[in-house]
Amino acid sequence: MTIQSEKEFDVLGYRLRYRPDTACETTENASAKVNADDVVDYLNQRANVLRSRYPHLDPGQVATLLALDIAKEKLVLEREFKTSLQNLEERAQKALAMIGTAEPLGQ
Repeated sequence: MTIQSEKEFDVLGYRLRYRPDTACETTENASAKVNADDVVDYLNQRANVLRSRYPHLDPGQVATLLALDIAKEKLVLEREFKTSLQNLEERAQKALAMIGTAEPLGQ
C-alpha cells in the first residue's frame, strides 16, 4: 500500500477511509508488517466481543471501551518490555563480571 492508497472499511458501524501509517510498512522486519485489513479485522473482532458482552452499548461507547482496553494492553506490554530489558542488562553485567574474574584454564 502506498501513501496515496486508501481503503474504505466498515468500523464500528461507520464507513471510514483508512490508510495505515507508512512507518509500519517500511519496517525491515517482515513479520512486523501490518496492513490496513489486518488492523480493521482485529478491531472489528474485538468490538464484536464487546458488543456480545454488552449489547446495550452504542457504537461510541464500544469504541471508547475498546480504546481503553487497547491502551491498557499497550501500557502493560511497554512496562513488561522495559522490565525485561532491565533484567537482561543486569544479567549481562553479572556475566561480564564473572568472566572478568575467571581464571584462564591451565593456570
